[in-house]
Amino acid sequence: MSFSFCRSVHRGSHKGFTLLELAITMAIIGLLTVSVVGLYAAVAKRNRQVKTKKEMESIREAVLGYYQTYLVLPSPASGYRVPIDDLDLPPTAQTDEIYTGKYYAYVASNDEDTLKVDGQSIGNTAMVLISSGTNLEFEESNTDLTDGEYTQDGTTADFDDILLYLSANELASSISWRREIEEEVGVLNQAAQILAENDDDSDGYVDEDSTDPGGNWDGLTDWNLVSGTQSLVNAGLISNPDHIVDPWGTEYCWDSVNHKFYSAGPNKTDEGCGGDDICP
Repeated sequence: MSFSFCRSVHRGSHKGFTLLELAITMAIIGLLTVSVVGLYAAVAKRNRQVKTKKEMESIREAVLGYYQTYLVLPSPASGYRVPIDDLDLPPTAQTDEIYTGKYYAYVASNDEDTLKVDGQSIGNTAMVLISSGTNLEFEESNTDLTDGEYTQDGTTADFDDILLYLSANELASSISWRREIEEEVGVLNQAAQILAENDDDSDGYVDEDSTDPGGNWDGLTDWNLVSGTQSLVNAGLISNPDHIVDPWGTEYCWDSVNHKFYSAGPNKTDEGCGGDDICP
């Protein structure tokens, strides 16, 4: 008996991909890849811009704080760079690390040349801070940092510079309270001088009797007579209550060593002309 084995091959209904189908599939994958890569690049660029603007805002705030303290803008470091030493900022604040280390451009004018942004004057006491963007090139009016004219909103689609500024109006508004303090301290110090020089018998009053017709009759200046704003009120030298307290409602402090009044500042804590105390 003989057996024969045979194997039958059943052809399935599935067909392989044709070259045309493969080509179309690869083309679709290629388009999707380009789209995804393009989207990723756009998102990455946006993130870089956001981080750069945040860093530039920090520099802007540091410059504003400097101005509020010294009533003058810090001058640029060599090459129109951010003056990190004056602003007490780290070296990284000079370079736009998000855009591969390109230096920020920093321009400041202190009651000198008028600065313009997009053709509009921002005053002759003003500051401009510029990032060169992803192309690492300052564009349009930003190419010349010496002429006082700069661009914030470019005229072409490729413009990617980022510009922040402090105008003269912003700076003036930021120190309006300081000028008020300086004026009031000036009044207090003048009154303190009068009291110290003209209370001959040290009873807390100024030229109160017939023996002191000319004030300062004995030629002595006694600063111990001044103990604070209340001593000036008691002597009849200060009557306006607005001159007694600073803009934060705290009585002005008396420096008995240097013989001058000052403000305890926004935190309302006397730090001996330290901290945020305002000592004109």
